[in-house]
Amino acid sequence: MKKILAALTMATLVAACGPGNVESADPVDRTDSVGRQDNRIVGGSVFDGLPAVGALVYNGNMHCTGTVIAPRKVLTAGHCVSGFSASRMQFVIGPSLSQAQYVIDAVSIKAHPYYNGSSITNDIGLVYLAQDAPVTPMGVVTKMDSSWVGTNLFFVGYGVNNGYNQTGAGIKRAVWMSITGVAQTTFSYKHTGKNTCNGDSGGPAFYQDASGNYLVAGVTSYGDYNCASYGVDTRVDAYLDFVGEVGGQPSGPSQPSDPCNGETYEGRCDGNTVVWCENNQVHTQNCSDSGKVCGWSDQYGYYGCLSTSQPQQPADPCNGVTFEGECQGDTVVWCENNQINSIDCGKYGYGCGWNSQGGYYDCVK
Repeated sequence: MKKILAALTMATLVAACGPGNVESADPVDRTDSVGRQDNRIVGGSVFDGLPAVGALVYNGNMHCTGTVIAPRKVLTAGHCVSGFSASRMQFVIGPSLSQAQYVIDAVSIKAHPYYNGSSITNDIGLVYLAQDAPVTPMGVVTKMDSSWVGTNLFFVGYGVNNGYNQTGAGIKRAVWMSITGVAQTTFSYKHTGKNTCNGDSGGPAFYQDASGNYLVAGVTSYGDYNCASYGVDTRVDAYLDFVGEVGGQPSGPSQPSDPCNGETYEGRCDGNTVVWCENNQVHTQNCSDSGKVCGWSDQYGYYGCLSTSQPQQPADPCNGVTFEGECQGDTVVWCENNQINSIDCGKYGYGCGWNSQGGYYDCVK
């Protein structure tokens, strides 16, 4: 998400602990896209372990972080998928976007049905891949309570490593931090010099069990504006029904674990044809045969054939305010997830102005 909610990257990285090898990296730019070679980073170190953790790119640009938990299923944050299109999203496996080892298209994305971007609740989502990810899926923690306060977790993400300058995105990094608070569906952490930040959203916080296995305990959700004070993760154990089956070895495209190959009950439009999964089978319906058009039905909550007289797009919920936003004095106002959002930059000692890196109005010095 934009501004405060972009959630997660490591402000200070611990190179001596955690699985895998850690080595120095060449500088990278936060606007990395897949295949670029001129990446730059300010400080930090590269972490090349846990290959099930990858980057989610959108329109070729760094977007969020996710974890393979089943051959074709990636766990991430709800705000990483809500309001976005699966056709523009890809999952990248590798130590950085410029060193992508595998790039897999997304075929379907899903946020928790009760995800709320305003209150930042139920912030968990799934990305379904077009083919099996060639990595071993990770397991998840199935139970957490207040006794977990003080437990060390291993956070991994591809986000920026400087919350003030918003630089360093596109490189895989990691850091150990302990839990400082546990709520009903989230847990929090607050450590001087360590945090998560923009681009790490949806990334995992791993718990290492007695056998040395790394299990996903949380997904990065949000934190403070400059990624300098605190962070909050969504607890995976609170959403096991939504997360569904986890684990399993990659089998290759010829042996899909998902009988519908990523198609969902909500469905999608392929031109003027509706495609959806029902009773473990993929169904299609050509809307042209009935003189209708494929579109989203708010009434039924899925894609279907709509009469041409039925509006396919709802009225503008933001009344002309765009994602790029605008300045109203020192307050930045923008539209996101069909809702108007605002930040009083003056409260943080900033003014409202154009963010040329992000391509939108933001709080700037």
